[in-house]
Amino acid sequence: MIDHNVINLVREFLMRRVDRISPPILIHVRALAIRRGSWWRINPFKRALINAAITYMRAGFIIRSTALIGMLRDAVIDVLINTVIRKLSFIAYVVGTRLGEPSNPVIAGLQWLNRPMQYRWFVG
Repeated sequence: MIDHNVINLVREFLMRRVDRISPPILIHVRALAIRRGSWWRINPFKRALINAAITYMRAGFIIRSTALIGMLRDAVIDVLINTVIRKLSFIAYVVGTRLGEPSNPVIAGLQWLNRPMQYRWFVG
């Protein structure tokens, strides 16, 4: 089972990386989630929001509302979290970069994740 602190680290990592919303990004995230089998675990409202935005942008329209862009960004981050949370190498990379290991963050993250809970220190 993955600790909630680790999930928060992954969320922070993805929030720094997802800065703009475009049709290729939305299509790629949806296809990735469908391929990995996590699309149906996403909130139906967020799935519908992503599908509607893809259709709207494919028709040639531009989304200018900052509130809607923020909602789409949150939906994309939730989809990505549900998709990548099963990839141990990605979680180890995020934890290792947070630990500040420059040479190989995946190994440092795996070592930290492999420690018993009482011996871990919070990375945040």
